[in-house]
Amino acid sequence: MTFKPSIAFRAKAKAGEAMVEAFSKTIGKQLGVTLHTHQGPPLMAWAKIGSDKKETLVMIHGFGDRKESFYFMSKFLKEKLNLVIPDLPGFGKSCMDPDLVYSLENYIDWLGRFIEQTGPESFHLAGCSMGGAIAAKFAAQFPSRVKSLSLVDPAGFYLPGKHSVYDEALAGSNIFHISSPSDFESLQSRLFRKSPPLPACVKEYMILKAMGDRTWLAKIFDELMDMDSIKSGNISLEQASLNHLCKAITMPVMLFWGRHDSLLPWETALFVEKLFPRAQVHIYEEYGHVPHLEGPKKLAGHMLDFICG
Repeated sequence: MTFKPSIAFRAKAKAGEAMVEAFSKTIGKQLGVTLHTHQGPPLMAWAKIGSDKKETLVMIHGFGDRKESFYFMSKFLKEKLNLVIPDLPGFGKSCMDPDLVYSLENYIDWLGRFIEQTGPESFHLAGCSMGGAIAAKFAAQFPSRVKSLSLVDPAGFYLPGKHSVYDEALAGSNIFHISSPSDFESLQSRLFRKSPPLPACVKEYMILKAMGDRTWLAKIFDELMDMDSIKSGNISLEQASLNHLCKAITMPVMLFWGRHDSLLPWETALFVEKLFPRAQVHIYEEYGHVPHLEGPKKLAGHMLDFICG
């Protein structure tokens, strides 16, 4: 049965949207966030925390996410690092142009232009999920610019024989295609080991947003994964992965992974660790796919230990 939100549901969702935006502004003010716009093209909104006197960490968010999801970690990072956090094109308050192709190659190009105009000559780089795939490929292409690479449950790597969200997508099931509240609850249960409690109006806002975004997200997902080439048999999932790029990533790498990640199996970390010249692994026994949301203080501490030594 198709879910049709009532007028009351929509009204509560509108209140939830206002609550989320007010909360983000409040946390941003507490962190000392300054908001900026990179004109591109494409246009990218971004946040800066800290002064240029410190070393910089550029943080890249995941699929369907936005820069504000890093605010929870940022309060534990900002004393030692200058933070640069963009909304990737297609997400948050950045450009959403249906005529653009949201391929991994284009994301590297867009990120490169953004950093060229806004970032220092060299910096530390971190990425979560999809942001991890983008960060890893960027580091492979521009190794002299990236001092260290922190990957949190990164997409892009493939462990043959281990079921993942890639296999689900190839079989025609996309967990990001939300058509009802139950679909949203299912996605939450896949992202978190324990879904966080949310005010009812915030949850209703997130449900409506996910439903409204499903066609848009399907476009980005397919273009990012190059699903047409995989489905046509031109390349395999493993060939489409970043496994072959690991040897080109020569800076220190830390792989952070939640053992309860149901999208990207944690064993992938142990597999790709051996492919990197200089990699370490930290497995979180208590988290799922999003340690930066489930344990921001703990992840920030471990990331600082890795970056700052």
